[in-house]
Amino acid sequence: MALETVTLGGGRFWDLEAVFQQIRGVKSTQCGYAGGLNECPTYETVCGGETGHAEVLRLTFDNDILSYRHVLEVFFKIHNPLNAAIIDGRLASPHRSVIFFHSLEQKNQALDTVKTMGLFSNTKVLTEVKPCPSFYPAEVEHQNFYKNHANDSYSKEFIVPKILMSREVFKKRLAA
Repeated sequence: MALETVTLGGGRFWDLEAVFQQIRGVKSTQCGYAGGLNECPTYETVCGGETGHAEVLRLTFDNDILSYRHVLEVFFKIHNPLNAAIIDGRLASPHRSVIFFHSLEQKNQALDTVKTMGLFSNTKVLTEVKPCPSFYPAEVEHQNFYKNHANDSYSKEFIVPKILMSREVFKKRLAA
């Protein structure tokens, strides 16, 4: 087993977590915060937009089953890396598109993927590619959000459509 870790930010961490938990080869997921200035951020301070952290998903996967390129394929399919999230006239950094790499190989593949996407989209891909900084796990109520709150209005409106789309697109990669 060749375990590898990557840390991804693409909107709300709940959405990423719910989709990746159903992909074969994913061994663990953990919602958290990365890329900001403060130590020990909280959901409230991060969502306030002042800490500089992004909501991220730390993902551990078996590279013998699920390649890093396939992880990136899923990531880019379930969020929009082409538009900046703007709230009240400022970049909503907690929900930005970011890949925090854990190795030089991940960095090179991520940069190549972002560049290739930009060539085909005619729009600048706004995904940041940066070395993984300190990672702070999110509070327990944010872990396994969809599994624990499938009937929540947020889950129904935002997470379920991404799960359904990903099940169709990634049929061959779904966990049993």
